[in-house]
Amino acid sequence: MFYLNNFFQNIKNNPVWGGLFTVTSLILLVGALNFSSLEKSVFNETTNYTSGPYFHALISGAENHKRISRKLTELPGVSRVELLGESDIQSQVTKVLSNLDLDMKIESMDLDYAGLKVIMDKNLQERSQNLIRDYLVRLVGSSKLTLGAVKAISKAEQIKNQLFSQFKEWGITVVSLASFIIWGLIAIVFSTKVQQSSYLIEKFQRRNKVGLKVMLAGMTGFLSFCAALTFAFGDINTYGLVTGIVLVTLLSAIQLRNLQWHE
Repeated sequence: MFYLNNFFQNIKNNPVWGGLFTVTSLILLVGALNFSSLEKSVFNETTNYTSGPYFHALISGAENHKRISRKLTELPGVSRVELLGESDIQSQVTKVLSNLDLDMKIESMDLDYAGLKVIMDKNLQERSQNLIRDYLVRLVGSSKLTLGAVKAISKAEQIKNQLFSQFKEWGITVVSLASFIIWGLIAIVFSTKVQQSSYLIEKFQRRNKVGLKVMLAGMTGFLSFCAALTFAFGDINTYGLVTGIVLVTLLSAIQLRNLQWHE
């Protein structure tokens, strides 16, 4: 407990660097222990971007739009089908009314419709696009369906898709590397301050390598706390646990370097 108490005393005496070390250590450890969940939920999310040409479809609310969406997804050439929200449906109806030059207010209409956005493969030929649209007409019935025109993705969407793809592929690596570098720089500064404050203890209490033991006690405490917290809410990632142990080992190397420097 002596070394752990001394660790928190150093954080109190060095609020800036101690606070930064605490925050970055906890973020890094929690992220490592929950690595799989973060990678899946943040970096491997594949929705919310358009990959190829698409069209909108308004279907009567009496129809089973989930079944229709599933049937469309099974077709070759269909990338995915998204259900439109109420605001998107109103936007599409407004466009249709403006194109027809009808003097009608959308508030006065019965919008009992389900909206679909059918997104097709990037290089799908026009003939295949028309076959998909014809299949939808036969599946639902022309009287219960309104189809929008096929639209190609804009340059802005293409750039967004490229950035999104790069983020999915390299995002976890870049974020992990940046986090390690930032943590390492902060750890070097804070551990140096701990070593300086440990000099008097080593001199007058005849204790050896106090700074090293203080930092190891603190980091082990952080690792135990994060592991217990992660275990309470889910499963601990094995690689994350190994990463936490590696961080403790790196901290030992940093503190040993400070010891050699002072000697």
